[in-house]
Amino acid sequence: MKTLPPLKSLQVFLYAARHSSFKAAAEQLFVTQAAVSQQIRLLEQHVNCRLFERESKHTRLTAKGQLLLPYIEQAFEQIGSGIHALAFEPNANNLKITALHSITSLVLIPKIHDFQQSHPQLSIHFSPNNRLDSFNDTEIDIAIRRGLGSYPGLESRKLIDDAIVLVACPRLLPESPQAPAEILDIPLLEDTSSDITEAVEDFCLRHQVKRRDFNPSLKTTDAVPIVQNVLAGQGMAFVSKVLVAEHLKNGNLVNVLDYAYHTPQTLYLVAPAHHFHWQKIKDFAAWLKTLLQQYMAVD
Repeated sequence: MKTLPPLKSLQVFLYAARHSSFKAAAEQLFVTQAAVSQQIRLLEQHVNCRLFERESKHTRLTAKGQLLLPYIEQAFEQIGSGIHALAFEPNANNLKITALHSITSLVLIPKIHDFQQSHPQLSIHFSPNNRLDSFNDTEIDIAIRRGLGSYPGLESRKLIDDAIVLVACPRLLPESPQAPAEILDIPLLEDTSSDITEAVEDFCLRHQVKRRDFNPSLKTTDAVPIVQNVLAGQGMAFVSKVLVAEHLKNGNLVNVLDYAYHTPQTLYLVAPAHHFHWQKIKDFAAWLKTLLQQYMAVD
């Protein structure tokens, strides 16, 4: 691919073409008319064709110059839009977050007060959604999604390496269970999401049990009722560790047989790339990453 011409010569070409005058371009760019002529000559040498017809009282584009002009205009518009996106942070005092229902209900809402205390100028708005909204049609600032980090047209930044754990209320378990046979009669509240299904299959393989050996009680794709029912003593469940970390820490739940499956799917911050330059996003991302790292450190 041929090397691009200097940006300065393209800028000079744009001004000279718009004003049909080297003199007017020089005035706009605060340079001499001779400097404009030099830059145009450099550009014409680079593209190996004449771009302007130079006449005694004015200058006009050649056919090749007319062909080039809209491309250069579009390129500078794109550059301007990029600089504007970096410099301009809309609604700097409002932070609108879309996240999975489970993350919103079980992690963000219980803990967001800590973030607000450190950033009292920010008004926080949640938009729980298990589907990734279009950033073009909403005022969403940042999304939290669970997956492999591939979101076309958007930037994703991994928050943690997650694990799927098997949890239950202590009162529901025999004292210090050591083998799967001791817990298989406990009702299984099953999240049918793909990584949870993988964890169940991994558990069966590790402990040499069959899936039909479990006692299924409830199936859903929503982790919120799963966790709520496990806390109520209605059964055990394979769940994302971050959703139950606080309950593991305070003893409301226990990790059954110390089981953990390190899933390739995990939590990501997702947004257009320029959103990550906004200070409110930097502050929220730093706080959330620290919180989730503390969660994953729970034994």
